[in-house]
Amino acid sequence: MNLLGYAAGEIVRGEGRGAPMGFPTANIAAEDESRIPEDGVYFGWFTLADGDPPRGSLHPGTWLPTLVSVGENPTFDGRKRTVEAYVIDFDADLYGANAITELTHLVRKQEQFNSIDELIVAMNGDKASARELMSHYPARPQQS
Repeated sequence: MNLLGYAAGEIVRGEGRGAPMGFPTANIAAEDESRIPEDGVYFGWFTLADGDPPRGSLHPGTWLPTLVSVGENPTFDGRKRTVEAYVIDFDADLYGANAITELTHLVRKQEQFNSIDELIVAMNGDKASARELMSHYPARPQQS
């Protein structure tokens, strides 16, 4: 598996903008920022840390496909770098959970959009790119 980056930490409350746009995200308070790659949107894998209780169908060690945005949210004039995971086809409360993400493919660089509608179009494109990657990687590849 080609690992571009990694983020692990507690899921904390963010600005709450993702869900109304159709992309609820899990904001990860990363414990070690040195393993987080440059700003961008990445495809990868998401799981709960060992010892965490299950959240819906998600159990520690069960890896689900995810899109992860790394950056300062320039469309919203963000000032703080965040790591936000959108777990594809998953809907459960993850607040307080300890999560692990492995970032394996850069989908696109971080961009500033002129409107929320433009951002949503891009995010739907990101999701389509993720689905294409999922057709090639239906499950998390084993680490080498």
